Amino acid sequence: MSEKQKLGILLAAPATSQSSKTALRLAETALTKKVDVYLYLIDDGVYNLDNQQLLDLKKQGMKLFACAYGAQQRGIPMTDKATFSGLVVLSDIINGCDRFISFN
Repeated sequence: MSEKQKLGILLAAPATSQSSKTALRLAETALTKKVDVYLYLIDDGVYNLDNQQLLDLKKQGMKLFACAYGAQQRGIPMTDKATFSGLVVLSDIINGCDRFISFN
């Protein structure tokens, strides 16, 4: 049996942007194809933590991470919506995934 494919996504754009919409559609499609999806929110991407579509994807199995520093700088509370971490975790996601894509 082969190992599941892993897709890493970096999102630095707010929920209202076309980049965010595209990133979440990509994550949704990958999840339906049984791909493990790792989404890391950075910079204005942390504003997506109030995006219901993103939270629904997490419920479907997407692994959700957010930059703790970016959240702190933008007044976003650190809750259980995501795993808050630093760039070392992002580096691990990049190194551990078969494919990695970034949206600004």
